[in-house]
Amino acid sequence: MLKSIVNAAVNWINAGLPMICLKIVVYSCNPQQMSHEDEEILDQFNKLKVKWEDVRPKTEQPKIVYDLYLSYSNSDMQKVKEIEHLLKKEKTDIKIFSEHQELNKEQAWQTEMFDVMVTCARIVTMLSPQYLESRECLEQYNLAMCCNRRTSRSVLAPFYIETIPSMPSYMCIVQYFDVRIREEMLQNCKSFLQLITIDYTKIDNQVEDKDKEYDVFISYSHENSEKAMIVLKTLSTLNSHRIFYDRNELKAGTLWQEKLYESIDKSTCMVALLSPEYLQSAVCQEEYSLAITKHFQEGDFRLVPMCISNMEGIPQSYSKVHAVDARQDFEGTCLVVCNAINSFISMGFMNPDIFHIDQTTIDPDEILFKYREQYYQANYEKLIETREKLKTITTSATESKQENQRNEQQLESYHTDTGPNGNYQYDVGFSYGEANKKYAHFLHHVIEGRWPEVVTNFSLNKNDAAGFMESLEKSRMIITFLSSLKFLEVEELHLALFRHRGGTTGHEVIYPIQVVPPSMRPTYLKLIPCNVACYDLHWKDTIVKAQKSGQTLFDQAVLDASTDLIATGTGISSEIKLALSMAADDIISLIKHSRRQQSTNNIYPRRPTLQESSTLCVFGKLSFGSCGHCYNAG
Repeated sequence: MLKSIVNAAVNWINAGLPMICLKIVVYSCNPQQMSHEDEEILDQFNKLKVKWEDVRPKTEQPKIVYDLYLSYSNSDMQKVKEIEHLLKKEKTDIKIFSEHQELNKEQAWQTEMFDVMVTCARIVTMLSPQYLESRECLEQYNLAMCCNRRTSRSVLAPFYIETIPSMPSYMCIVQYFDVRIREEMLQNCKSFLQLITIDYTKIDNQVEDKDKEYDVFISYSHENSEKAMIVLKTLSTLNSHRIFYDRNELKAGTLWQEKLYESIDKSTCMVALLSPEYLQSAVCQEEYSLAITKHFQEGDFRLVPMCISNMEGIPQSYSKVHAVDARQDFEGTCLVVCNAINSFISMGFMNPDIFHIDQTTIDPDEILFKYREQYYQANYEKLIETREKLKTITTSATESKQENQRNEQQLESYHTDTGPNGNYQYDVGFSYGEANKKYAHFLHHVIEGRWPEVVTNFSLNKNDAAGFMESLEKSRMIITFLSSLKFLEVEELHLALFRHRGGTTGHEVIYPIQVVPPSMRPTYLKLIPCNVACYDLHWKDTIVKAQKSGQTLFDQAVLDASTDLIATGTGISSEIKLALSMAADDIISLIKHSRRQQSTNNIYPRRPTLQESSTLCVFGKLSFGSCGHCYNAG
């Protein structure tokens, strides 16, 4: 077992998994005296250490042998063969590895699969219900994601071949080719082949430009694709602008949410085609939120909304920037708008008939701080009351037994609850990186200390990336630490955002926590509303006041968590302990309330958001509040 664990861990590291240290704990009845079995384990580990300690992750790009690796379920063989035939017909010299590789059950790391995959330009995963039921397929998908991390390019290329009633979120956040409809299969295969026409014999120089900047970002609902295409063609005719149009820029295998958000950050201007369909799209709302925040920050970014359909007035959240009325003559108005954008990008001139020129600036950090301050003031007294109640709770055997019975009944009811992707296995899923590990450890300890019956994913092995992502998929609430995000934490965050946006159960999915102030970019991280930011001054002020008055702020759960943290050789400040202590109460309250509502199928009420008078539009259904109007261009 030990040999298998170490060998698998080393291979995962070599494949690009960002792991700093692997800790293996051997439990013993008598830790002070090593048994014979323990000595054998230690001896075996030392031998493995000698074998692997000089091995470093491979940084060179592998030699490309195949254009494609096909990952599929044998049950989908007919559809797979049809797609393979189309690909070979369109590109006669294409090299495809289509052998079905079986899992080696004797190995934790599938060496044979990975060794072939890294020699392929793209790994095509044929997504279907049968694919999700296959262990081999899921392992291949996981390895493909690993190849993505190891190389400097998008290797994974999912093909959606059959409708999946409940596709896992970690697959939904990856851009795929939709080939379910036969009439569209050929065109999508042609589009895909255009992505693999580069010379992969020079793969060392084929590094994707992840910092690509754009002049114009076109934001639209896919129900209005024809009009978006007119904007694209008009802008392209006027000048060779760098334009973000999702159908051209979202490549298969990329995290499409992240690409959208960061592309707005790297754009000079955004054109938003407002329509009833646009207002109903959660993704469009988020694009608009980012754009309008950037519009009112210091900088050169400009938002140009165009009203393209009749609506019962533009909602307040879309009225801070005046919209150009393009309802009567869309093509004529589009030409006027595009000419104005061309002048702005080329010469810096802003046509006042098109561009909303306002000296107003908005600081999202200040607005969100005021929100957190209000939340703190409204909930801090509840925190103190809870601490006082905990001191006076009686713990008689009878009451304890009754409480345990109630908890068991709640758990039984809880595990029959189904979310968008099946049964929830965990109350809480933790998403964190190495920089935030001690904070996650502390918060988990406090939550568990106050609510022993809670079920979390904290003890799971984060090195098993696919397994850990699956645990977040099956968590009722995901606690995300937004500071110092690395590649894997970004994937986990986007999974949480995707679930939060599309959740149908009515409860909060993501509970974000800021430990340190966010950086300037990416902007979207600053707009995710947090109830708790550990750097807010009110935590320190409260600590100082408590010390002067002799008030006790921390219960036994916090004290135990602090002791446990010290035992690991780390510690955190008192103000961060207080912030995370309040977060623990908040999280427990939200989840317990959700459990109670399940039996009656009541919708779980969301927490209060920013007041309607707020001028900030951020993720999490927070919105602008202002009056506005449409007006004619020119």
